[in-house]
Amino acid sequence: MLSARPITLMRESIVLALPDVAFAIRVSRQLRRQGWEVYLAASGLDARRLSAALQPQLVVLDTDLPDESGWLTCAKLTCPGPGHKVVLVSGRTSARRAALALFVGAMALVSAAAGSTTVAERVHAAAVQEPETQEHPCEHAAG
Repeated sequence: MLSARPITLMRESIVLALPDVAFAIRVSRQLRRQGWEVYLAASGLDARRLSAALQPQLVVLDTDLPDESGWLTCAKLTCPGPGHKVVLVSGRTSARRAALALFVGAMALVSAAAGSTTVAERVHAAAVQEPETQEHPCEHAAG
């Protein structure tokens, strides 16, 4: 009979939700070379479920996921309270979009156009960085 033991990971983990499968594989391969255990998610809902089960060091979300936007998924992951670190990846970046990423609780917005190596480097840097203590917008909504 199987026991209901909690999942125990030997290495720190990252959940990666990027709809471009080839790009996701390249990024995950580079992160694995850096020592990360990488779990691929097909959607925002999958990313949230994996995050709840695994408590990863970082969640990486494309801003354009198939079921819901990465922006919304990020807010859902970070709004319940501190603990989930999120990086958003987008084909389009600007100062306004970077500010929006911070507003929904992301640590950073990374340009997919920079390539998989740069994305993996930025993700790794964010994963090992301590999150800044900042007030999340949903804290105002609750009060």
